[in-house]
Amino acid sequence: MFGIETYANQQLFYLLFGVFILVGIFLWSYHWREARAAKFAHIKSMEKIADTISKPKRITKRVLLCLAYLFLIFAIMRPQGNPDQKLNEPDSDQQDKKISASISMEEIKADGGEAAKVKVRESARDIIFLLDVSASMGAEDLYPNRLSKAKEMINDIVSALDGEHVGLVIFTSVPSVKCVLTLDYTYFRQVLAEVKINDNDFAGTKFGPALSEVIHKQFDFSENKYKELIIITDGSDTDIEGLTGADRTAAENVIYDLCEEAYKEKGIRIHTIGIGTKAGSIVLGVKDAQGQAVKSSLNEEFLRGISERAKGINIAAADSFVDMKAIYLDKIAVGTQEEISKEVEVNKDRLNELVEKQKEEGEQKIVYQEFYVWPLLLALLLLVIEFFMTDRKKTKQLSEQSAP
Repeated sequence: MFGIETYANQQLFYLLFGVFILVGIFLWSYHWREARAAKFAHIKSMEKIADTISKPKRITKRVLLCLAYLFLIFAIMRPQGNPDQKLNEPDSDQQDKKISASISMEEIKADGGEAAKVKVRESARDIIFLLDVSASMGAEDLYPNRLSKAKEMINDIVSALDGEHVGLVIFTSVPSVKCVLTLDYTYFRQVLAEVKINDNDFAGTKFGPALSEVIHKQFDFSENKYKELIIITDGSDTDIEGLTGADRTAAENVIYDLCEEAYKEKGIRIHTIGIGTKAGSIVLGVKDAQGQAVKSSLNEEFLRGISERAKGINIAAADSFVDMKAIYLDKIAVGTQEEISKEVEVNKDRLNELVEKQKEEGEQKIVYQEFYVWPLLLALLLLVIEFFMTDRKKTKQLSEQSAP
């Protein structure tokens, strides 16, 4: 037996109420047929046709359709259970005296007490996350909203890191540096958790200033060989969206050229993660000049153009579940595992305390087993039964009714 503990698309719960609409359609259809039959009751042929229909069988067919609908929506909600908790433990090989860079150096630095020398592994890679925090990132076409889903994806990537430097820059119409390149993943996560919509108090969305800030300034803090810029956005740009035709193409090409320059001159690969759906969603609390609600959709083509120019990958995260940890390891970090080691002095007692704490209470990644296949199969089975099931009376019943 399995127990359902959560749903990947629980925001679709309201679709279950559609069964009442389905029942209403069936009831309306039944009364419409009855009214038509009563109108032509004097015609003998109509009476004979009506006598061939079995009402219990017709009701059964309708019930099967309703159940199939419920199971289908249940499958789309993606029920999950049987959690497998995987502990992300720091690498604490005492013989080699190495520690994982996921432990904050600020927490274990030698500021008194017994000191010990340990080796810190650093990857020869810098990763800067460029996160869109404009109003459109509050849209709820991804649960619970685009910004929350983006934070979740960033945390998934960080959980796969061990020695890479990470930084965070947010942007609306202007960029804002939240975390310069660092090995302190604990601090990085704290900063990320505090990010909110319109965090820098500027409206709109502009890629140009944000890309220039990262490409021409933030990567200059490190001389590492590999540089990765991961942009997480819905792809909207205030300046570009107001243009059409050749003017729009020219504005997009300015962005593309900047990205191509970043790769050719500085070796910066740019990856894009498109947050949102092409169907789009209403941006809560935002209205246009005419007072109408604003709808935001994923501009996947624009983001794909950026990643192609800078030899990166493009991901359209229209689904509620995307395994960003696997994507990072398989597509971004693959083939670039060069490491640098250095010795630092740390507080021995504090180090041992943190290692033991992470072993016992470390961050857990919960992976659920998918159960959507079972309600989907049930829905298909019910539809097949309904299709082949007839609502006609059997020949024996008809002959008994026609007998004098």
